[in-house]
Amino acid sequence: MRTSVQIRGEEEIGDRSYAVHVQMDTEVSVTVELEAQLPNGAVVAEGSFILPVTDLIAAGQLIEATLRGLATVRDGGRMSSKSRPAPANAGTPWSPEQDDELRRLWTEGRKPIPQLALDFARSRAAIKARLSHLGLNPDTPEQPRPEITNP
Repeated sequence: MRTSVQIRGEEEIGDRSYAVHVQMDTEVSVTVELEAQLPNGAVVAEGSFILPVTDLIAAGQLIEATLRGLATVRDGGRMSSKSRPAPANAGTPWSPEQDDELRRLWTEGRKPIPQLALDFARSRAAIKARLSHLGLNPDTPEQPRPEITNP
């Protein structure tokens, strides 16, 4: 028995309507067709290709990475926050040793927040939040964070 699978997806992006149609008629290959139209029906992008079913994920990742890279180059090297990968330590708890090292580097004024973010593999916001948690002023290395009290 031969199985046929068809999937169609549509997305509105700006003034364009994108449609992708995927068809698998065999256990060997998949046909992918892409088309973009303006509201008046004019086709502004189209193409199709055939992939082995064994390569779908790898080919999809390659296509995505290539298009993201091209978009980054086109936008002057800026990556959108969606496309920027999270830092390696995002969401992981801080160790006492990391707290001590962050405190030392910040109070000695050796490194700015962007460099600390790279060194600790965390976001700039995470570094600022941790400095504040440690009682340090994330805006000025030498000064402690002012205490806030209710009168």
